[in-house]
Amino acid sequence: MDLLRAVARPLLAAPFIIEGIDAVARPGHHVEKFERVQPALERAGLPPVLTSDARMLTRATGAVTVAAGLGLATGTSPRTSACLLAALNVPLTVINNPVWAVRGEDRRATLAGLLRGAALGAGLALAAVDRQGRPSLAWEMRNRRQQREAIEAAQAAVARRYATTRA
Repeated sequence: MDLLRAVARPLLAAPFIIEGIDAVARPGHHVEKFERVQPALERAGLPPVLTSDARMLTRATGAVTVAAGLGLATGTSPRTSACLLAALNVPLTVINNPVWAVRGEDRRATLAGLLRGAALGAGLALAAVDRQGRPSLAWEMRNRRQQREAIEAAQAAVARRYATTRA
């Protein structure tokens, strides 16, 4: 792992680890935020099963966030961890920054939080596709096919060359 990844991954994972630990240890504040936006989420089609026990949902999400954050920070399955955090980041950012529910100066701060969450999501998306300089499986398959075709064309050219000189 190069120096940039050694520094960037833990820094990208740190807010998720801290928030996840807080959600597991003290879910009350997180549940309050969730309950404020719950009616809007239900109108948007969120199943009531997910909202029936907000405290357990908060703790479970926090535990998954901590595990994925630690995976990203330590480099253990970093692409999977980043993908999982990116998927969790979308609803958490919306719940923590309900722009539609606030007015005035609070709206500006909420919008800034929403954009900060979107920026973290973009960073997680980049981390999810980071192959550490290695080519993708699709590239490797395409490259092997091209090499086979080039070898077959060279073999055919050699066969034609020697077939015409002997005749």
